[in-house]
Amino acid sequence: MLGFTERKRTLVDFKELSAYAAAFTSSENELLRQMEQKAADIYIPIMQPSAMAFLQQIIRWTGARKILELGTAIGYSSIRMALAAGKEAKIITVERDQAMIEEAANNIKMLNLQSVIHIVEGDATEDLQEVQDSAPYDLILIDAAKAQYEHLFQKCTDVLAEKGIIVTDNVFFHGLVCNIEGVKKKQLNRLVKKVDEYNHFLAEQKDFDTIFLTVGDGMAVSTKKEYTACGGNC
Repeated sequence: MLGFTERKRTLVDFKELSAYAAAFTSSENELLRQMEQKAADIYIPIMQPSAMAFLQQIIRWTGARKILELGTAIGYSSIRMALAAGKEAKIITVERDQAMIEEAANNIKMLNLQSVIHIVEGDATEDLQEVQDSAPYDLILIDAAKAQYEHLFQKCTDVLAEKGIIVTDNVFFHGLVCNIEGVKKKQLNRLVKKVDEYNHFLAEQKDFDTIFLTVGDGMAVSTKKEYTACGGNC
C-alpha cells in the first residue's frame, strides 16, 4: 500500500488526466473529427470527446429514443447522440444563433440525419411549441447558457419522461468552481458562482438523484427518484 508521500507524488493534474482519457475515445467519422478540430481552433463550445462518449454510453444503456438538447451549436452533440440512439430516434435540439443553426443543419445533412435530428430555432429559456409537442423526453441534455442552468432544469422537469434523465454539461467550468475567489474578473466570477449555485441546487432536489462526474468539463447526471406507495420513505 502506498504511503502518504508516495500517494502525493502520484497525483496527476486533472487536465492531464482528462487528456489521457480522451486519447482513448474516437469519433465515428471524418466530419466529426473536422468539427472537433474547428471547435478547438476557433473556440466553438462543443462537448469534450470524453464527456460525449460517456453520454453516448448512457443513451445505449438506457435505450433513450426521444431526446431534447438545449444548445445545438454546430450540431456536434446532436449528431453523436443520433449515432448512439439509432435511426428510429427523434432528437429535438434548440438553438437561437442563426449562423450556428445554418452550420448545424449543413453538418446534419452531410450525414443524412435530417430524419432523426430536428433543429428548433428559439431561446431555450422560453416555452417553445415544437419542444412541447414532442414531449416527454427520455433524455435531456442541458448545454446552453450557463447562467440560466437552474431555470432550464426546472423547465426540463415538465417535459421529462417518468424514468427520464437530465444531463448537464460544464458543471465544473474549467475547474473554476473549486476556486471562485481566485476568479478576479467580475463577469466571469458571477458566471462561475452561478454554476456553483446550480450544482448545489441539483444536490438539493428532492425528486432527483444527481451524480457529478469528472469527465470532460464536468457532467451532472440527474435521474428521477422512484417513489413507493409509502412516498419513498420506506
